[in-house]
Amino acid sequence: MDYYETLGVNHTTTPEEIKKAYRKLASQHHPDKGGDKKKFQDIQKAYETLSDPDKKYEYDNPMQSQFGGGNPFSGNSPFADMFGDIFGQQQRRQRQGNPESVGDIQISLQQAYEGTELNIGIDNENRIISIAPGTREGTRIRLHQQGRQPYQQFPPGDLIIRVHVQVPPDMAVQDNDLFQHIMINAIEAMTGTTTTLKHISGKTLSVKVPPGTQQGSRLRLSNQGMPYPGAPNVFGSLYVIINIDVPHIKDPRHIELLNTINKEI
Repeated sequence: MDYYETLGVNHTTTPEEIKKAYRKLASQHHPDKGGDKKKFQDIQKAYETLSDPDKKYEYDNPMQSQFGGGNPFSGNSPFADMFGDIFGQQQRRQRQGNPESVGDIQISLQQAYEGTELNIGIDNENRIISIAPGTREGTRIRLHQQGRQPYQQFPPGDLIIRVHVQVPPDMAVQDNDLFQHIMINAIEAMTGTTTTLKHISGKTLSVKVPPGTQQGSRLRLSNQGMPYPGAPNVFGSLYVIINIDVPHIKDPRHIELLNTINKEI
């Protein structure tokens, strides 16, 4: 699959134009709007690669990635004499300058959902970090020349921020889908009910539980999941996972009634 062809862009397309193309295609091919799921996943994968400078570089330079960024024409290669000096000079240029700095930050799931700006202190300096809506666990944010500068004769290195998302214990995240547990009692599961849950955005959602719902059943709420990276108006799904609590019934009349029902079903 050619990622550029998938998004309808080329190697010289700007990041903003790549994002614009992704948003348009993601909206057109979203499964909730009748689009093809495989096509939608290809579009998402292409955007995730081309929107990340590191991933885009590796995609555009497969030979260099294959050899770990080293010199594929060194050692006993028959091309060593011809190309060795060229690659050697390139690597020396790459080594000039200050090294990258890497740091970690932790955000809440709500911050990852809504997006936010964080003021963090690094080396006694405050830096503003923008968290885009739909940010995922492990996202890397590169701040050009905002890292450390141990060698004053060279400009500062880049600062790489790794993002970690803290997920509540009753929830889970998979790609752009959210999973949230709720508890109902056994009678509600048998007869059906309508309950509510608090969404990660703070709004209250109504959930209709059909009669005969089983332990572990999943109810899908479309467009209530995480925003797609780069397309904040396109959302995944929220899967409500049903947990059933068996009430402790003490009244003999209620027990007799339940026994009667049990014999009739």
